[in-house]
Formats: sequence, C-alpha cells, structure tokens
Amino acid sequence: MNIYSPQMLNTFVECPVKYFFRYIKNINIPQLDHSFILGKNIHALAAYYLKGQNIDLFTLTESEKEMWNKLLNSDYFKLKPIEVESNISCKIADFWIGGRIDALVKSDNDEYYILDYKTGSIPQTPEYNFQTIVYLLCCDKLIQNYTSLNFVYLNVKTGTEKIIKFSDSLKQEYKNKVIETYNYIQKLSQPNVVHNEKCNNCSYTKICV
Repeated sequence: MNIYSPQMLNTFVECPVKYFFRYIKNINIPQLDHSFILGKNIHALAAYYLKGQNIDLFTLTESEKEMWNKLLNSDYFKLKPIEVESNISCKIADFWIGGRIDALVKSDNDEYYILDYKTGSIPQTPEYNFQTIVYLLCCDKLIQNYTSLNFVYLNVKTGTEKIIKFSDSLKQEYKNKVIETYNYIQKLSQPNVVHNEKCNNCSYTKICV
C-alpha cells in the first residue's frame, strides 16, 4: 500500500521533476550533514524523555544542551504524552496519507497538540505545509473526540513556536488540497524540466537534464 507522506507531497509541489527522480525512479541521493545529525540527536532525546526512559546516558554538546533545555522547558512537555515517534495514517478519497509524528500530547481538558521539533527553520507558510496538513487530518481521524486539535512547530534553536489550530473549514480545505495534489501526481509521467535558481541547490541537479 502506497502512503503519501508530507515529504512526498511537499517535494511534488516544490518540483515535479525532483519527485519523479526520487519517488518514481527511486533515485535516492543521501544527504548526511551536521544539521541532520543534530536533528536526530534532539529527536531521540525527546522521545526517550516523553516515554519515561532514562536520558542520563545521552552525551550532549553545549549547543545541544541549550536546545534541549529550550524544548524541555516548553509548556507542551508538561502535558500528557499520547503518541511518541509514532506512525499515523488515514484514508482520503481512495488513497492513503501518513507519516511519523514527533509527539502527540494532551491537556486535562482534552486539548491535543501535535509537536514537531525543528533544528532548522519553521516552514514559511506552516499552515499549508503538507506536514501540517497530513498530520492534522490523520490525528483528527485517530482521536475523533477532542476539545481542540493543534499542530505546533517548535524551533529548538530559537525557542520560538508556531501553532496552527485545526477547524472544520481548515479540514475541508486541507482535504481538497491533498486530493488536488494527488490527482496531479497521478497524471505525472516524464515531467518537463524547467531550470531556475533553486536548481543550483538541488541534490538532483547533475542528473536533471
């Protein structure tokens, strides 16, 4: 069963050619850098903590300690963990969407928050990033009964956050956007290559002709 993840949908919107190479031709170009490793360390530490496991064995650099303290002192880490590093999915029309959430926590008043930790920047339009869209739609189906459902981007470097409150109007808008993008993907064969400035930083630029 093919499940369309936020990364897949975001990649298609960013560049259908890049989507073609990565998800149709299955050409995967690894990218391992410091920010990637840093992100994995913070995510692993947060998962251990929220699951009630021992975090004393983690050895952190000074910058990692600073970021961890920002995350640890956030109000969301005082709430009850419901899901941690969990795969979620739901069916939209005749296809599936899903992904892996960092954490889902809830208050005593049944207010739910999907947490996403960022060691880089928060998306420029977080309300319409497919990570927001997919996770809110999936958690809406998963929880069903809630006082409120929210998606929270937490920038662990700056300590800033961005919260998106789910609503019935957003739910329909998100469904329409997912279905529209899916329909475009189904029509994709060999896309036309149109180069622009963004191509200079693309990992597929050497094979994109």
